[in-house]
Amino acid sequence: MRISVHTSKGVQVNAWREGGLFHVTRADSHHEPQVCMGVDLFEIIAELCELDLERSEDAREALELASTVQTQLA
Repeated sequence: MRISVHTSKGVQVNAWREGGLFHVTRADSHHEPQVCMGVDLFEIIAELCELDLERSEDAREALELASTVQTQLA
């Protein structure tokens, strides 16, 4: 199953799970997906969505998006 989440900046990210690993890519990208474990998911989402983890609002959003992805793909 694949899911899509949208950021406040209008970026759409597609994610899916294969085994214990998450695969994440921007919807508008033709690059290979980034593969990570759940603990790193928020960092990958932040990077792909250009969220600055130094800003508390962006960090909170990245954590919320990662939580949504993990919950829906559990």
